[in-house]
Amino acid sequence: MGKKGFSVLHLPLPIRVVGLLIVGFALGLAFPKSTLIHYVFISGTIFPKTVVTLCAFLIFNLLAGGMAKLSLFHKEKAGRLFGIILAMYVLMGGISLIYVTVWLHFLAHLPSSLPGVVVPGALAWILEIGHTFTHVMSQQPLLQALAGAMFFGWLCARVPALHRIAYGFIAVGDYILWAFKKVIWYYPIMIGCLAIGIPMKFGTHGMVLYAQAVLWIAIVTCIWSMLMIVITLLFTKRTFKQVISYYATVWPTGFGTGGSYDTLAVNVVSAEHDLGLHQEIAEISIVFGTVLNKNCATMSVFAVTIAVCRMLNIPLSLSELVMMIAPVMILGLESPGIPGGAGYFMSPIVGVLLGAPNMSVFVTTFIAVYSGLVPMFSTAGNTTDDGVVGAFLQDVFGRFIWGDKPLVHPQVEEVL
Repeated sequence: MGKKGFSVLHLPLPIRVVGLLIVGFALGLAFPKSTLIHYVFISGTIFPKTVVTLCAFLIFNLLAGGMAKLSLFHKEKAGRLFGIILAMYVLMGGISLIYVTVWLHFLAHLPSSLPGVVVPGALAWILEIGHTFTHVMSQQPLLQALAGAMFFGWLCARVPALHRIAYGFIAVGDYILWAFKKVIWYYPIMIGCLAIGIPMKFGTHGMVLYAQAVLWIAIVTCIWSMLMIVITLLFTKRTFKQVISYYATVWPTGFGTGGSYDTLAVNVVSAEHDLGLHQEIAEISIVFGTVLNKNCATMSVFAVTIAVCRMLNIPLSLSELVMMIAPVMILGLESPGIPGGAGYFMSPIVGVLLGAPNMSVFVTTFIAVYSGLVPMFSTAGNTTDDGVVGAFLQDVFGRFIWGDKPLVHPQVEEVL
């Protein structure tokens, strides 16, 4: 049998991503007026826009399946367990945004306030949060999908006559994850196409601002991950070897794929085998984290916001970032775990909060900057944080949830 020829697909995914990112930058910088290169850039937006369009369906089935599995296997503990998981992810999201705001205040040299601009008081801040929450609930289908999925997943698991539907949700969720794994090969191509837009629109100035934003994101997310490692070692029963093995497996996988959904399978396996979590804990924390936890993505949104405002000459101060903390945290709970998903779903709200003069330009610029290395660092941090939550569930809250009952994973019956 002859030797197989070399294929680009044989290269590790991170190398392909970074390589095509560089190629995209080079094409946009060298041919800023080329119609052909412009259409190549446009082609890169088709896949993420399609996935974003289907996100309500995807998230509904994934979360309904997770909720059904949780309710079927731990009927009396489902509400308590989900409440703890949700509280942990909300708390982590809030702390991470305060953390990144402090970092960016110094890294970006943001003024505390803008001359002649009155800083809103506490009442205005609360009203803005309420307005954002109302807007999201009424106009964002993903949050509605989250609420509906949790209800239907729980209902189908609790009513015996609907158990077939519950198992159907579980099966559909598995098929969705399988499909995402099959198209990972396209992600480097998509990232390369999207990278064309930055130098094409803003030249070397845009390149510098993009690189600066990536540097900020690399600093804040990597330090955050190191802090999570220390916290896990201090407050859980996980050993140093377990934690490092888990991070060594999942962090580069998340970095390479740039999407939480695509890292899900590896994350679950590594949380069980490397981090030493029970199968139930690994599946519950990782699946729910994949849907709900986007804390590093929201941190990246703040850094990208600064870069985009400087590209478009939109005034920005620390007070505006503080005003964005609660709305962005809410949006982080419903942002899809796909490459650049946070950019698509959060940019319109960010533009509204900042009063962007041209919303279309703001959103397209935001999406272009929130591509390439940005979602890679974000996903690496998001996915490993899911394992940290799992470690706390098992070691800190395990007795409160399950008592002295041993964790045994029931077999899913073949009822479909």
